[in-house]
Parts: sequence; structure tokens; C-alpha cells
Amino acid sequence: MSEDKIVCNDILLEFLEVAFNHILFFRNLYPKEIFTKKKIYSITVYVSEHPELNEYLKNVLNAIRELIKEDENSVKAVYLVFYNKNKQPIEKFVFDLVKLQANSTEKDPYYLKTEEALRTICLKLSMCEAYLKPLPEDSTFSIEIKTYETAHVALNENPYCEDFPWIIDEDALEMTEKTLLPLKTIKTDCLNLQMYVLESQNSKVEDQ
Repeated sequence: MSEDKIVCNDILLEFLEVAFNHILFFRNLYPKEIFTKKKIYSITVYVSEHPELNEYLKNVLNAIRELIKEDENSVKAVYLVFYNKNKQPIEKFVFDLVKLQANSTEKDPYYLKTEEALRTICLKLSMCEAYLKPLPEDSTFSIEIKTYETAHVALNENPYCEDFPWIIDEDALEMTEKTLLPLKTIKTDCLNLQMYVLESQNSKVEDQ
């Protein structure tokens, strides 16, 4: 793998870590006290200091790292999904990594356009309370990776991931009535990413 590709993968993983933390902070799933302020992309972001949450996020990011190290196209998308207490999906933050058309890619040799775009996404995430309905009490979340079956098999055989097994969710429930909120599309020679939110139109407090 070229040095440039390694840097781009590191930028993607760093952004996913920042975004996961930022979303969890602003969706009020955990007490604000477990987060601390940090500076990245020239803005303030919020990062968890909770050991169990951090361990979960670390294992997720490690799995993504191992997948793209073997094949950079093996991760099609990453989802951060919120569920009500009945385990029904009510909100999904989508990081779509499907390859975008290369001919519309902006040259970004110093990663400035990439950083600017990631800063814009983080700022939009900071405002998500204004455009998304509050999550109901007792909400939970999980992170899902959309990949190929062969990549899933290889991941579960990878010694670096053996303590954090991934399962294929064949019975996953889908949101039927949903709205789509686009956040940002990045098309640079470092990173191709579309990010948006899917929100269930069924009342989020319907959890009796």
C-alpha cells in the first residue's frame, strides 16, 4: 500500500472516530460529563472518556482498519444506528464509502480540501439537535459495517480482531417510512465519502 493511501486511510479512521463521538455527544445518549473537549479540523469536538464506550469504538475502528488494509474497497458503508427500547431502528447516520466518479475528484495534495469538508460535517453534526427529533429514553446504538461476505469471513479469521467477533445481521429491521437529510459529499483524491442521516417518520416515542 502506498504511503499516500496509508495517510488517506488514517484520515478516514480519524474522522470516523471524531464523528462517532460527536454524534453520541449531540444525540444525548450519554451524560455530557463523560465527554471532554478537543480541537481538530480547527474546531472544538467532543470525545468520550468512558472506558467501555471507548473500547467498543476502538474495536470497531480496528476492524475497519483491518478490512481496508486488505482491500480498500471492502467497506461499502458504515452505519451508526440508534434503536428505541424495542430494538427498532429509528435513526441512522450513514457514511457511504462507495466509490464516486473519479473524473469529478478534486486534487488535494495537502489534504486541505479534505480537512475543510470534514470540518463542515462536524459543524453540521453539532447542529443535529435542531433538525432531528429527540431520541426516546432507553435508546441504544450500534455500529454496522456493510462489506462483502468474503471480507467478513477474513475479518473473523484475523488475529487482530479475534476478541471482537462480528456477526451477519440477517434479521436486521429496516426503517420503512423515513426521511433523508444530506450532510456532505466529499470528492477529493484523498477521500470519497457521502454522509447523510436517515430518520424514521414513525414517532420516536412509540416504544410502549
